[in-house]
Amino acid sequence: MKNLNRLLDLAKIVLNEIFDYLVSYFGVKKFKVDTVKDLVLVKDNKNNPQAILDTIDHFGWNRAFLMNIGDEKGLLLENAIKEKKPNNCLELGVYLGYSSIRILRNLNENSMLTSIEASNKYYEISQEIVSHSGLSDQWKPLKGKAKTVIPLLKEKYDFVFLDHWKDEYLSDLRALQCLELLNDEAVIFADNVVLFNMEDYLSYVRDSSVFKSKFVPTKREYSKTQPDGIEISIFNKDD
Repeated sequence: MKNLNRLLDLAKIVLNEIFDYLVSYFGVKKFKVDTVKDLVLVKDNKNNPQAILDTIDHFGWNRAFLMNIGDEKGLLLENAIKEKKPNNCLELGVYLGYSSIRILRNLNENSMLTSIEASNKYYEISQEIVSHSGLSDQWKPLKGKAKTVIPLLKEKYDFVFLDHWKDEYLSDLRALQCLELLNDEAVIFADNVVLFNMEDYLSYVRDSSVFKSKFVPTKREYSKTQPDGIEISIFNKDD
């Protein structure tokens, strides 16, 4: 029954996303991410990251589902950044730039965040929103599919946030390993591992000798009831 309920909840989210896209495509109403962008890019929010996050969270809780990490899991992400104090971060999946802001505002002044986004729409919107937050100086956004961009990366990373296509978590993590782009004790912070039933990814990081992994139970973004979870894995390249 739990699996059935999870699948029904997930199907509802997907159908709502498709419906929102179609009604905006045919001009019935504005695409919700454009509405969010308009709400964020007001004068009072300029150079105010918390106000931008609050605006997005209010929309997600009260108007329509948004597929960013959300306020409750977002605090877990920020705490992980504060604890790790990374010099070089990688984000796969940017959407509106919400999680980028949560990461950027907790970086040391010499640290950098590289973010990869496949969607032209989300890439453009996230650039506007992050720029509006005043945090873009330490941000390097890249457009393209992660599997295409990762082989072009030259830096090694201390912290990786996974929140893109769920069936690509495992292949992209493996690519980062094979290309030796992970520093020793790099943190891999993976969102939505329960919502999307990511057994292959979880088996890999939990059974591999090079990862020490822990699960954090949560609720799905902007939900008080739907179960979700985060997997936080530490990479030990010498094991």
